[in-house]
Amino acid sequence: MNVAPLPRSLLFAPAVRPDLMVKAAASGADALIFDLEDSVPPAAKAEARRALTAALTAHIGPPVYVRINHPAADDAAADIAALAGERLAGVFLPKAERPEEVQYVDGLLRAAEARLGRPDGGLCLVPMIETCLGLRHAYDLARAAPRVGGACLSSGEEGDFMVDLGGRWTPEGEALLYARGRLACESRAAGIEWLIDGVFMALDDEPALRRDARTARNMGYVAKMAIHPRQIAAIHDAFSPTAAEIDHAAGLVDAMRAAEAGGRGAVRYRGMMVDYANLKRAQKILAQAERGKTA
Repeated sequence: MNVAPLPRSLLFAPAVRPDLMVKAAASGADALIFDLEDSVPPAAKAEARRALTAALTAHIGPPVYVRINHPAADDAAADIAALAGERLAGVFLPKAERPEEVQYVDGLLRAAEARLGRPDGGLCLVPMIETCLGLRHAYDLARAAPRVGGACLSSGEEGDFMVDLGGRWTPEGEALLYARGRLACESRAAGIEWLIDGVFMALDDEPALRRDARTARNMGYVAKMAIHPRQIAAIHDAFSPTAAEIDHAAGLVDAMRAAEAGGRGAVRYRGMMVDYANLKRAQKILAQAERGKTA
């Protein structure tokens, strides 16, 4: 079974800053997000779209996603009309709350694919959960269009979700435990594997970033957004398998292959009974380890 590794890190760069979009490609992040939404002032949206098209056309680095504006702002169609480039992977839909929003963007992306000569459904769409209403509808958002390939929680200390919740951020993350767990369960129920945790805003507190990222990983997330290149290493450490996990996974795969050769679908391995569910997890761990070697 060939399991493609999922990006562990996604670095934001404002589309209104061509210099930062260029620098982002050398950051070491697994993927990039060129932003047309909150990091771009309203008066600079048109300028940012022109810069985005140029940057996407010239980009030869990691896959790029574009955070578009919410359809309610009447900018989404213009944002998607600015998409270009071979390394374009998809879009992030901010403040997603209702399936109709996903379906509207899905239609825009279908037209963009025809214009760009891309296969139908080839561009990924990731709803961003930034409100309590969005969290309530997370399963329906994930199922609203086949191109939905991930789900993201706005988990920043003073981000939109925390503001809507009225909670108080702490290093232990109590206010976000329910939201992280709820989104993980809803997304998994909808068949979504790529669970992305939001940004960490305290640039100078790496220990807290590492704790925050570990919490997200322990709750089922496989990636985290970054707002500065200095955060990439800590994110990769948190979302990459440890040496012990890799050794355990490799041994389990070997044990299951030997069991299959003997006509069995389960085997005792290092004191526990394992079967095909364990094999699937082990293969994912090894795929993520391979990502770390080639990143």
